Amino acid sequence: MDENAGGEMKIVVAARCYNEAHNVERFLKGYSFADEIVISDGGSNDGSVEALTGRDKVTLLHFGEYVEAGGFRWNPDAPHMNFVLDYAKSLEPTWLIFDDFDCVPNAYLRAEARFLLEHNLSFPQVNVFRLYMWGDDQYFPSMNNYFDPDYTSLWAWRPDVLNIYADSNERHGTILGITANNLKVETPLCLLHKSWHPDTVQFKIDRYNAVGLAMTHPLQSAGELKPLPEWAHE
Repeated sequence: MDENAGGEMKIVVAARCYNEAHNVERFLKGYSFADEIVISDGGSNDGSVEALTGRDKVTLLHFGEYVEAGGFRWNPDAPHMNFVLDYAKSLEPTWLIFDDFDCVPNAYLRAEARFLLEHNLSFPQVNVFRLYMWGDDQYFPSMNNYFDPDYTSLWAWRPDVLNIYADSNERHGTILGITANNLKVETPLCLLHKSWHPDTVQFKIDRYNAVGLAMTHPLQSAGELKPLPEWAHE
């Protein structure tokens, strides 16, 4: 299947970015099947903007609202999420995907995404298993157990049917508008969320805690680690 095949179906991906230069190529490859990718940068100073400027299919927005605490900068989650989602919705996609910049479809999901979405229009929402990773080759099964069919995450939805947005009353941007009428995609199709890396985890913890979003070390709170399954490759 041609991952970049076009057609009447329009898939738009929306994501926020803040100092994600190290993830730019990974993210754009992971969502190469999309028709348009809308990225809202929140003030990066690590080369993210330069790496994203002029890229094929990418619309780069700039979000200027932020708070500073303890020497760290943070874009308020809900306003930033709704900012990029509102722009993506204005493009009138058949399917809208919202994801974190450090999360991508695995190779199986990337290859099947267009076929999957085109043939499941009776479902307004698609949920996919999300594997929360430690480093590059381990994950925390207890955070999203792929053996349990109820442990799936919102991935794509039809904005002509569902009005999904972030709750501005919640500091960390809780999503509202989801439905129980969703398609649950089974493994080996999955999302690979590089949540934590040993080299940068302490910086992430310090940044979260500085702005009032309590976070503990995942090795203390996220359960046991297991090697990534063979099918969970990019």
